[in-house]
Amino acid sequence: MNNITAIIVALGEPKHLLESITSAQKLSSAIVIVDIGLSDSIKQKLKSIEKVTVVEEKSVPFVELIREKTKIYAQTEYVLFLDPDEIIPEALSASLLEHYEKYDYISVPRMNMIFGKWMEHSRWWPDYQTRLFKKDAVTWPTVIHEQPKTTGKGYTLPAEKEYAILHHNYESIDEYLSKMIRYAKSDAENRERYSLKSALSDGTREFISRYFAADGYKDGIHGFALSFLQLMYYGLVYFYFWEQKKYVSEDTDIPRTTQSFFTDIFYQTNFWGIKKNLFSSQESLWYRIINKLLKR
Repeated sequence: MNNITAIIVALGEPKHLLESITSAQKLSSAIVIVDIGLSDSIKQKLKSIEKVTVVEEKSVPFVELIREKTKIYAQTEYVLFLDPDEIIPEALSASLLEHYEKYDYISVPRMNMIFGKWMEHSRWWPDYQTRLFKKDAVTWPTVIHEQPKTTGKGYTLPAEKEYAILHHNYESIDEYLSKMIRYAKSDAENRERYSLKSALSDGTREFISRYFAADGYKDGIHGFALSFLQLMYYGLVYFYFWEQKKYVSEDTDIPRTTQSFFTDIFYQTNFWGIKKNLFSSQESLWYRIINKLLKR
């Protein structure tokens, strides 16, 4: 019998939960579903599935708040963490079974399916996740999307599709925005200070690093949309932070801050566009502006 317990934290009616459970059955001797607000219909279906136990926990805005705590539900030495929208393919399952007892933790690549497309760039691939580990070798922080602290000997699977978790991430704009709002509210609540300048700077860095530096443009409109939405996230965090402060802001020179934001976007877009050979220096906005001024 495998020395692994799979733990899946789930809320509502996850579309891919049953597929996730099925994919974990070959790997695990037990599967624990941590219910943080599952629908009655889903809970009824879970009762008849082999190896599955359901335990209830208080609802949380993001899973990292209880990841570490959920390890108590594993009676085995090893734990497999899965999200309810993640599926383990056959080749990955076989590889994990072959290697897991030789290591304290294993890092696995993850294929993010977003708006119907596998995101191969924009920092969405290979998106390594520590998913299979000894209980005492990994400690999970309570910070959203933060990677765990690991000790001991680790193993990293190759960044190949057959060895990657299939992650049915955001399937619609509504789903993305719904999660973004939830995450941004929680993020704002955990900040003591946050300025508009910092938010715009963080958003600019997020967009440029994803769309240009991480080749997001190669993902077409998907790459642009996701990079832009990530830029918006930090503005939303700031606005929720502002709301929590009863709409009182320490920001005074808003026009200058706004100018700095657009100037930064302008310069970085030109720099990376030329660096990545997306356009020549003669096609850059900066060149066009100078050329137009000289013609005057």
